[in-house]
Amino acid sequence: MTSTESKMFSLITSGLTSRDREERILAIRALGILSIPEHVDLLTDLLGSNDEVVVLETLDSLGAIRNPKALKYVLEFLHSENHSLAEKALDILGKFPMEKALDVVLRAAGPEQPSHIRNRILTCIRDVRDPRVSAFMVELVGQTKETALLTEAIRYFIRFPSHDRTTILRMLSSNSQWEIALMANVALSRLGDEGARAQWKRFLKSPAQPIRMFLLEALNLNPLPNDLAAYESFFQDSHPQIRGGALNGLGIFSADERVRVLRDWMARERDEWVRSELFRFVRNEKNPAFFAEFFGLLGSTSEAQKKIGISALSAMGEAILGRLFNEFPKMGQVVKEKIITVLGNIGGEKAIKAVFPFLDSPERWLRINAIDAVACMKAESAVPKLISMLEREEDIWVKATLLTGLSEFGNPSHETIFLSHLNAKDARVRANAIQGLWKVSSGNHRQILRPLLNDPNDRVRVNAAIAIWKTGNSDVLDDLIKMTCEGTKWVRSSAAFALGEIGDKEATPALLELLKDSEEVVYRNALEASAKIGDLRALIPLLREREQKRVSAEFFDHLIGKFAKNLHR
Repeated sequence: MTSTESKMFSLITSGLTSRDREERILAIRALGILSIPEHVDLLTDLLGSNDEVVVLETLDSLGAIRNPKALKYVLEFLHSENHSLAEKALDILGKFPMEKALDVVLRAAGPEQPSHIRNRILTCIRDVRDPRVSAFMVELVGQTKETALLTEAIRYFIRFPSHDRTTILRMLSSNSQWEIALMANVALSRLGDEGARAQWKRFLKSPAQPIRMFLLEALNLNPLPNDLAAYESFFQDSHPQIRGGALNGLGIFSADERVRVLRDWMARERDEWVRSELFRFVRNEKNPAFFAEFFGLLGSTSEAQKKIGISALSAMGEAILGRLFNEFPKMGQVVKEKIITVLGNIGGEKAIKAVFPFLDSPERWLRINAIDAVACMKAESAVPKLISMLEREEDIWVKATLLTGLSEFGNPSHETIFLSHLNAKDARVRANAIQGLWKVSSGNHRQILRPLLNDPNDRVRVNAAIAIWKTGNSDVLDDLIKMTCEGTKWVRSSAAFALGEIGDKEATPALLELLKDSEEVVYRNALEASAKIGDLRALIPLLREREQKRVSAEFFDHLIGKFAKNLHR
């Protein structure tokens, strides 16, 4: 740790005792983001505060740090008369690694606790396979008649079947409460009891959707091959939530059975949410049997559907090349563009051969997609063709794409090509030429690139600054920092972006100053750049900005997550 970082840690921790309430709360949040196990000792002292917000924030940070040492303090709040504190303790309980503090947790779930607290604790240990948990669940069955507690205990034996628990499950299978009896019969069927299976199968025909959903959730804890017929029933249920939830059972079907089930299901499904979930599942199958279904998505008016189609077909690999080639003559231009992208993702000599003719297409987007595809495949045989195209190409979009495509090959001998386009009339061409230069060259082009820091186009300026930095000229930081004070919002926002890409912590003070900027694009770029750099000095200021609510809470949470990742890295 540098002396500056050490000083910042001291400033953050000293904030815990500040008389300023806001500073204290920000310091607590900062420690949660830092997630250093040793900081637990600093935070637990604050749990005795009379300020409810301070205690709530402290509990949140302890949950983020996840040090089992703090668990005993959190559990004490389960008994709090303050409902908010008790709920917060229950909420964060599941964040701790249960295996490392199992005995403490089990004691906290004892019979002296109110049922709702016991139930919440049980949900935290339901996936912990341990003899102590199993014994606790058996003991629980003998202690209570509470439906919620009993179903939670039985749920454990569905998840982890045990012949040693057969007797107690048989006793529960005849319980007067249908939820308990159903769960017990599901648990017994996990042990091969066909009589129990026959009992719960009656619920498949229940007219009540909540009952069918309850059964599905029980089976989803541990689906078995013998449940095939039940899941087939769920796949055709009248309620979309049940059909969507039943996707969890597809793993028990063989590959051929899944193809049959899924093709039938995809053909009849009309609910948009279920259709989306279905296509995501099938995409992960990577099975060429679904070629027609995903090929059909390429002509969709929905960009999201097109992307699913492209990614699914790409994942199927060389096995579908023959079918793609057969479909080519019948395709419209839009579909051809997508198929060229698919071929680029699949790669191989056959794909290269198929894409190559489109480099001469009279249609702009076919040429652009073909350039991207051969670059994606790193098709060295296409390089002379790309260079030849660049010499005669008049379409600015295509020319810019050619420069990007050539840069993907990383060939130092192409340096002069990129240098020759640095002063092109079109800003896209200039920006792509700079980017290509830093990808293929390790030479020092500072003198050539410096004038481009004053280019009228912000992307050109950004790329020039990054290129100068990548060739070892750190003094470009001074230029970029000066640009953060310039008059137009585009110059300031571009400078912030470039500083984030460079990632040097020397830029932090300038970026923090930009957080005062009234222009939204500048403000957002400064936030993003600070998150990319991950400088400890920016943590408290960023947390303070969250309270200003200039951007959404979701955006800020994503930003802080990125910051924490880069800080720890």
